[in-house]
Amino acid sequence: MITLGFNYSQMHDSSACITRDGELLFAVAEERISRIKHDAGFPHNAIRACLKFAKIRADQLDAICAGWPSPHRMFLSDIRCFASGQFPLNYSNALNVTRSFASMAHQNGGFRTFTNYFGETRAKIRFVDHHLAHAISAYSYSGLNDAAVVVMDGRGAWEASSIWYGHGGRLDHVLTIPWPNSLGLFYAQFTQYLGFVPNSDEWKVMGLAPYGNPGVNLNEFISLNHESYRVNPQLLLERGNGTSAIAKRLGPERTPESEIDESFKNVAFAVQDACEVAMLALVKLATKKTNCRNVCLIAATSAWPAEWRSIPRPMEKFKRRAWSIIFSFSLQRPTTAWLWARCWLLTSTTAAVCRCSHFATRTLLRNFPMRK
Repeated sequence: MITLGFNYSQMHDSSACITRDGELLFAVAEERISRIKHDAGFPHNAIRACLKFAKIRADQLDAICAGWPSPHRMFLSDIRCFASGQFPLNYSNALNVTRSFASMAHQNGGFRTFTNYFGETRAKIRFVDHHLAHAISAYSYSGLNDAAVVVMDGRGAWEASSIWYGHGGRLDHVLTIPWPNSLGLFYAQFTQYLGFVPNSDEWKVMGLAPYGNPGVNLNEFISLNHESYRVNPQLLLERGNGTSAIAKRLGPERTPESEIDESFKNVAFAVQDACEVAMLALVKLATKKTNCRNVCLIAATSAWPAEWRSIPRPMEKFKRRAWSIIFSFSLQRPTTAWLWARCWLLTSTTAAVCRCSHFATRTLLRNFPMRK
């Protein structure tokens, strides 16, 4: 069985991969070929490279999978956010949501665009919920039989964070914290305030944080007195007369490429600290809900490009807790894309996770080794 998986949401970092009978053949991010950083366009170059490496044509594929839900389901989620007041309803937001939906609906989530580039195919097509794909990628490669699986994302369609319970090769949904109650949104808005590019330069905020000191109060933007966390999306997204609510409370935004004074370092410290406290609370909630001390973590790269891979503080905090095993899945985006393709086997037939073979695991880790 030959399966193609691709990541395409018009947000950032499109990619593609191809597998044969569960063995990874090839995976690549679109930006590696187009040379456009975080390329969000349809990954036609990446798909072409996959097909070329596998020496097959598009009409020989058995299945094609996208790691996002259908455009209509995502649009309905945005409408609910507008109706409930969770997402500010203004001309700019309404226009952006409508344009994104119209574009993705016209492309049928990318499948029509695929046909335009590569011709008709007999392959079965499947949309896979974003967080389900993330959860499978962590659990399947953890080697654990029982595990609480925690997914933290900037935005996964209607999901912000989610908890799953993996047991005996199955993956059960436990709870979802809906977008825009998102740690990724919280982090991205402060990334912009600090003069960096949101959904891209969060690693710079993370690196800046150790140079700051405690003292900045962010309680208006994020509350940590709940089971997990609660952000204030209305305030985070508020912008009147060109000034954000963050700037009104903490002072003017930093000008990009300007000097970084102590006040901005202290804000970075507060943002990172609040994020870590929230993540710890979420993991604690996951172990409580699943009654399992093994934990699989996956923090999507859209919100924290390197947090689980490089910064020691959060992982040191985790190690001090009474948890048996912590598996942090920190492979790159193209690798996640092929796992989304594997999700087709899951969602089209059964609720049981198709556990990856040892051979496939060795192939994956040989081509995309995890950082120590």
